[in-house]
Amino acid sequence: MKKNNKIILFIILLIIILLYFLFQRKILHESFDDVKNIKLIMNEHHSGFFCNFNRLIHYLVLYPNVKEIEFNILARINKHKPFIGDGVELFSQLFEHYKEENSEINEILDIDGNDFKDMPTDKGAYKYYNENRYKLNPYTKVFKKYIKLKPDLQEMLNIHINILRSDCDQVIGILVRSNSLAKEQPTDKMPTRDDYLNAIHKINKSKKTKYYLKVDNDEDLEFYKSKLQPNYYLDITRSKDNKGDAPHTNDSKFLPLKDLQDTYLDVAILSNCEYLVHCVSNMSTASLYMNKKQKSICVSKSNFYYKERIYCHFNS
Repeated sequence: MKKNNKIILFIILLIIILLYFLFQRKILHESFDDVKNIKLIMNEHHSGFFCNFNRLIHYLVLYPNVKEIEFNILARINKHKPFIGDGVELFSQLFEHYKEENSEINEILDIDGNDFKDMPTDKGAYKYYNENRYKLNPYTKVFKKYIKLKPDLQEMLNIHINILRSDCDQVIGILVRSNSLAKEQPTDKMPTRDDYLNAIHKINKSKKTKYYLKVDNDEDLEFYKSKLQPNYYLDITRSKDNKGDAPHTNDSKFLPLKDLQDTYLDVAILSNCEYLVHCVSNMSTASLYMNKKQKSICVSKSNFYYKERIYCHFNS
């Protein structure tokens, strides 16, 4: 009997802690109303580029009256952002500073690096794909409003898009990640090559078709190059096989600016495809809100019995 009482008390304590946490988050959100002009300070999470980028877009959806953005996404050799040099702010290398003229800032929202406010990531992102991809429309709106590329990066993007779109009427993009990303999938298993090929086979190809290959390893890239032609892909740094993780997770040396630019460009180019055949990934989510007309074909298996966990996988 005493043991049961202890269990009940423990459960009650957990419920109280959870309610307190949710109440504090509610207070934070409600303290910034829509009539206040907000400066948003986006601090880094110890995760990959697109997890941090999606966090930025997510907060811009939550707080639609942001008038200025301050980036604080710093390069770290051992935190999945080993670009340029230690402590270099990365987003400002790619994006223009956003500040609306003649707008007096009333409040500063300094986002903790570990705060996600239920953003669509990891297994939870699956609910935003396929027939539910319309849920990303608010993200498209703020992406188009707030994100402006540096002129040299925009020029690179334009050149790649022109090449990609030449000599074809439609482009099918495929996004393939290594098996180390399995924990992001609803069933903890990556989709197979047959899953991708079967999904692509069902797409109407009466129009002249090209394929964009967004693949993070050489082993899978060679396979899809042989199966899907004509194709286009970036000459980027990739891991050797599909067992390991992406090179940006290395902890031995900083990668040059080009690698940072390619990280963004690869997904931005992918977003210019009519179709996206993909697994669950922060990169998939970004591509879909960059282009709300893009059709989502997620080949990751669904699992209606998994416990939803909204957190950011560190390597994406």
